[in-house]
Amino acid sequence: MKPRKSQHLETRIQQLLAQILLRDVDDARLRAVTFTGVKLSPDKSHATVRFCSYLPDADPEALEEGLNKASGFFGQGMIHALAVRRTPRLHFVYDRGFDHAQRVDDLLNQARGKSGETDEP
Repeated sequence: MKPRKSQHLETRIQQLLAQILLRDVDDARLRAVTFTGVKLSPDKSHATVRFCSYLPDADPEALEEGLNKASGFFGQGMIHALAVRRTPRLHFVYDRGFDHAQRVDDLLNQARGKSGETDEP
């Protein structure tokens, strides 16, 4: 189990990244991103930030590349808000969990449609 301080820091980083994204980023593609989680390394020097996009035609690889190129910008934006000696180095990774969930939902809807079932009682 993770120490409470680490969990709090991960949550705070996620909140700050969302604020910076809304307030300071002009790229419309990146503004369509939602941060889904942050995982700190044991020494707190690196943070893996998971994200997804709510745009159906978004290119996950391009978004990941764009966010990783902007990681220094995000790090600079967090310096004064985090009460830590060193701001963790950010690594952005596309969270495919939502894509998989949507695919499963689509398959279930197809199966219901083929069998003639409805959701109504």
